[in-house]
Amino acid sequence: MSLRICDWKYGKRWVYSITYDEALIDLHRFAVPFHEEFGIPGHLEVVVGQIGEVRQIDGSSFNGYRHMNGDELKDLMARGWGVGNHSWTHVFIKPEMVDQELRVAREVLEQAIDAPVPLYCAPGSNRNMAPHILEACRQLGYLGAMSIREGINRPADECYWLDRSPLIHEYPPPFFSKHDPFRNILPARQSHGWVIDYCHCPIEEPIHINKDCSATQLRKRLETVLAEGGDEVWCAVPEEVVFYHLSRRHATIDVVGDSVNDRRYQISFTDLPAGVTCKELTFEAEVPAAWCNFPRIWVDGVAQTAELVRPQVLRATVDVGDGVEVGFRAG
Repeated sequence: MSLRICDWKYGKRWVYSITYDEALIDLHRFAVPFHEEFGIPGHLEVVVGQIGEVRQIDGSSFNGYRHMNGDELKDLMARGWGVGNHSWTHVFIKPEMVDQELRVAREVLEQAIDAPVPLYCAPGSNRNMAPHILEACRQLGYLGAMSIREGINRPADECYWLDRSPLIHEYPPPFFSKHDPFRNILPARQSHGWVIDYCHCPIEEPIHINKDCSATQLRKRLETVLAEGGDEVWCAVPEEVVFYHLSRRHATIDVVGDSVNDRRYQISFTDLPAGVTCKELTFEAEVPAAWCNFPRIWVDGVAQTAELVRPQVLRATVDVGDGVEVGFRAG
């Protein structure tokens, strides 16, 4: 008999998240209704120095569009969305600017939404994933940092360089790659990976073809994720995925009881970051066939329903505290 922690929550094979840089109010025109229709949560990357203001940033394609205010952000959070810090000014963060862009910006954003902000999202380009910025993220207690780099995040990866794949109408030269609603889905399924899409504010036509997609393209992407993912995909906000990822990586399993009638394990955490506020983990246990009748998992002696996923394998998602005991029994 053995117990293992699944790569992803609920035993899903791969993960999908979608982020919207700038947190513009015009997302309500198209993006938010699509998310309501499909039940997929979104994630807003907030330029904190312009919360509630009309965007005015040198050279921005989105100048003239209004950023959401605190109440509007909280409205989407109540619908299951998440929020990240996209810096204070959306410029290159020099070493002397780190305090304002990462610490002060996060504090102001947390006050605006009455909730913690565990993730940083690089503004502008991957220059804002420079070593001095990522080191500041670690020191300030951020749990992860999201880049603007095409790629799949895998269960063994760390969280201080999360790849985000552009969901845009067309890549800039010299490639000119067109929008592909299937992009990265097959690699994610094959490698048990995590896809994080990145766009801005899809409307009838892309505001900038190299920075955004259209509303039609967004809808097709969400439809494709669900159609191709089926029961194998976990659609979640990045915070929940990072909480799971870190809890899994910092957990240890020790056998504390082993008999013909039961087997018990203690789950402990080593150096788990304090900002991980949700420690739900999904376990799979190999047990004798007779233990699969009326499947249960016992958590600190209290029975919870488990799922029979295949012969002699039970699965359950458990809210795990440090030192909690989980077990399985005959009958």
